[in-house]
Amino acid sequence: MAAAKQIPVSMLSGFLGSGKTTLLRYLLENSKLKIGCIVNDVASVNIDAKLIRNDRSREKNTGTNTTSDLADTIELANGCACCSIQDELFGSFEQLLALADGKGATYDRFVMENSGVAEPQNIRDLFNESIAEGNPLMQRIRLDTMVTIVDAGTFIQDYASRVPLAARPDLGEGGNLRPVVDLLVEQIECADFVLLNKIDMLKEGDLEGLSQIAASLNPLAKVISCEQARISLDEVFGPEAKGFIAGLNTEGHHRGAVAAVKSQQLKESAKDKHAHEEHAHDSASHAHGHDEKHGHHDHDHSTHDHGHGEHKECTEEHEHTEDCKAHDHKGHDHKHDHAGHDHSHHDHSHKERQETTAAARFGIRSFVYSRRRPFHPQRLREMVLQWMPVSQNAETKAPAAVGDSPIKSVLRSKGFMWMSHNHMTAYYWSHAGQHFEIRDEGDWWAAVPQEEWPTHQAQRDIINSDFDKSTPYGDRRQEIVFIGAGMNEEAICKQMDGALLTEEELQKYNQKWNVQFQ
Repeated sequence: MAAAKQIPVSMLSGFLGSGKTTLLRYLLENSKLKIGCIVNDVASVNIDAKLIRNDRSREKNTGTNTTSDLADTIELANGCACCSIQDELFGSFEQLLALADGKGATYDRFVMENSGVAEPQNIRDLFNESIAEGNPLMQRIRLDTMVTIVDAGTFIQDYASRVPLAARPDLGEGGNLRPVVDLLVEQIECADFVLLNKIDMLKEGDLEGLSQIAASLNPLAKVISCEQARISLDEVFGPEAKGFIAGLNTEGHHRGAVAAVKSQQLKESAKDKHAHEEHAHDSASHAHGHDEKHGHHDHDHSTHDHGHGEHKECTEEHEHTEDCKAHDHKGHDHKHDHAGHDHSHHDHSHKERQETTAAARFGIRSFVYSRRRPFHPQRLREMVLQWMPVSQNAETKAPAAVGDSPIKSVLRSKGFMWMSHNHMTAYYWSHAGQHFEIRDEGDWWAAVPQEEWPTHQAQRDIINSDFDKSTPYGDRRQEIVFIGAGMNEEAICKQMDGALLTEEELQKYNQKWNVQFQ
């Protein structure tokens, strides 16, 4: 008997009121696909499921309006899928599969609507862990696409918010003390499709800026603007729709972001060079034979790596290869994975890009800060962290210091850190809006015995590509993506460099941790 085909799962995230239920109704009323739904709402009354149940049938002449006319729907009413009811979540998929098996039918897609405060990264990790553990359910379903719908009218307000989710029940019941902006950014960054809904509520000229901010926060996603959640259903939920972020965790997501930023920088650099060459040609022609060329320095923003080799990234556009599959190292709580994707958009002429890029129109740009030397914790706090433009700083326990600092122009920054007080642990730097924190992200691969690495050679090659072969430090590094408006990259890098260990301090570090040079 042939194995059953895996059914793709779309995860739908977004704050309460963003338009998730409107989108789901629109999908069920207008799609010709056979869709099964899991609706998750931690409110005492499951409003979302009732709205779906009261929807009209796609078969307008049947005169019925029950849930089964539109889709088989399972309700999750006892908690949030990302934390308290994981078993119930997978049990709901099993119920849907049992319904289909009983009818002798096959679903084209499952759609799971998260509660407003659900953390999509946790649910994504749950799927990945289940694959690693050999859960037989994963042979019948796969997390295929992650869709986030954002209320464009309140986006800036929520991004600038200083309050925790618990203080904003209007965004979804069950919120904790996590900052509103932190979850908003996670929902955008953990998405293959970001839907900017309610664009009719925006002032003229605001939409392009919001689209560029969303694209800067997640260069791997496709950003789609819409009114009343009206979108191209085939594009987002159709048979050809597939995700690239759904199989990633923190390290894979980081790799993808770094690859996207570097790819964009290379493209912009190449186009600048081409423009200068065209300008030189035009000038030469205009000068009637005078050989006066305008030289151009081809900037490579990855040179901050201090001469170390480039990371091997997976840059196949719209392709999910075996070499880039996720891997979680359980034994050492090593949460990295090994995937990176460069979702490059179609090229336009140099003139068009100059007129439409975020950098040109809104001053929004990105760069990667890369170094192969640890930070001094106290100096980092004094020279950098106290200036972070946030009201909630988990490291300094204080709002941003008064005065000018180049880092105050940063809107978002994230990535891996190497700290001198711990030779084993990779730390993760995360700044979004008004919130900043540094957290333990597991062991560096250099601290993990190689016999405990993944056995797949392609994965081992990707791990090794992060190693500095000229030193015994392995994959220990600073690799932080900065996104901001009007950023002075040179000044920010100089400020960050001031927190790195000096040569004398590095020698003491080597002695303390018994670092052996050959």
